[in-house]
Amino acid sequence: MAEAEDILISVHPRHVDSMVRGVKTVELRRRPLKLAGGCRVWIYSTLPRGSVEALGIVRTVVAAPPPAIWRDYGLESGITKAEFDAYYEGADTAYAIVFSSIENLDLPFALAEIRQHLNSFHPPQFFKRLATGGPELKLFNAALPTPLAACA
Repeated sequence: MAEAEDILISVHPRHVDSMVRGVKTVELRRRPLKLAGGCRVWIYSTLPRGSVEALGIVRTVVAAPPPAIWRDYGLESGITKAEFDAYYEGADTAYAIVFSSIENLDLPFALAEIRQHLNSFHPPQFFKRLATGGPELKLFNAALPTPLAACA
């Protein structure tokens, strides 16, 4: 079995704000992600903020036709039905990362600060796996009062 890894995703700032307020507990994606329950998802707020600001714990990832995802998770998605329909236009399958918790980091990492430590760092377009013991994960773990175990 492969060693567990955390992931880093990029999310628009307005959605990050909704996540840390508890309004948005589901992150919608058009592409599949294979994540186990308990996995940690580091949340990068895209520009203009450009910083790793939150950490979510995955409850499950659901793949289903868009109408089923809206029916089951629309109220937790933090977007309107019109936004949902526009996002999934032409898609046969929708993917929902359902979080058990999302917390704001006490010490968020701005892009410039990350690049001081990791000059080749680039925020992911979709998502990026963070290798256990890798430099990015070591840096991000420094923002936690008590390091959490990665997913199994």
